[in-house]
Amino acid sequence: MNKKISDLGERGLIRTLRDKFPSLSSIGDDCAVLPGIQCPVVTTDSFFEGTHFHRWWAPPRILGRRLLEASLSDIAAMGARAQWVFAALSINPGIGVGWIEGFYQGLTEREDVILAGGETVRGERLGITLTIIGEGQDRDTILRRSSLHPGDHLWISGLLGRALSAPEKLEKVGGLFGKELKSRSGLLSGEELVQLRAFLQPRAELELGIELRKMGVRCAIDVSDGLFSEAAHLSQESSVSVVLEIDETLFFDSVKDEPLAASAAGEDYVLLFGASGELDLSSLGCTKIGRAETGNGKITIFLGGERVNIGAKGYDHLEV
Repeated sequence: MNKKISDLGERGLIRTLRDKFPSLSSIGDDCAVLPGIQCPVVTTDSFFEGTHFHRWWAPPRILGRRLLEASLSDIAAMGARAQWVFAALSINPGIGVGWIEGFYQGLTEREDVILAGGETVRGERLGITLTIIGEGQDRDTILRRSSLHPGDHLWISGLLGRALSAPEKLEKVGGLFGKELKSRSGLLSGEELVQLRAFLQPRAELELGIELRKMGVRCAIDVSDGLFSEAAHLSQESSVSVVLEIDETLFFDSVKDEPLAASAAGEDYVLLFGASGELDLSSLGCTKIGRAETGNGKITIFLGGERVNIGAKGYDHLEV
């Protein structure tokens, strides 16, 4: 018989998770007691089933890890080192205990961050808010959106477009299953399967963010709401104009025939950053995609060498 959360209750669920995951052994007091942090860097993200994810997309471990990496990506964009995670869970008591255990396995499987506390409340649908605290060390060298300068080159740290039509493709096959994220049918091409695996398994660029700081880079943002949206943020916060030069090599093969839509789709969790023209970041696996110019908030897009006009620049959380 599969137990449900209602069979355990809140305290029983907490005991079960602590027994299952030794890293949670310190949880139990009203507050977490953390060691001293020189320069705290803090981010908070909320995710709700039906809005940001569906349980049938993939195994619970994959989904838990996916949400963790999405939140860690904000820390990476600051060039900080992530240390502590706090998870506030809104949960329907009818959810199975095994599913929640798998979800927490994903939340706790990174060895470089520790789940140090959180909250559990009853809710009509599954929701989770993750708060991550990182160590920024030197405040003056933190990567900021406002530090892009005319003459800087713009770079991207990975392929774009993993989220384009991903929910629809997952629905077509009823989600992916198993550790290897296999498809239950032959309805997906090999290229689409690569895209969906990347969509479900992003990896926050924490190490790259720290390396960029060491190299003298001072401006970055993570691509969560789309390339165009993030470029607009850099342009506006730094009071410069931005020129983007994109082509099909920047995208996953399954979406390279829709480069503008893929650029606006978001949820890539790669870094967009500006660096001095003297720096060549290609050895780090990054690709140059544009430059900053004197100006004030204007974005110019070239696709395959030809200038294009765009409408919506990316995902808006409050747009109707």
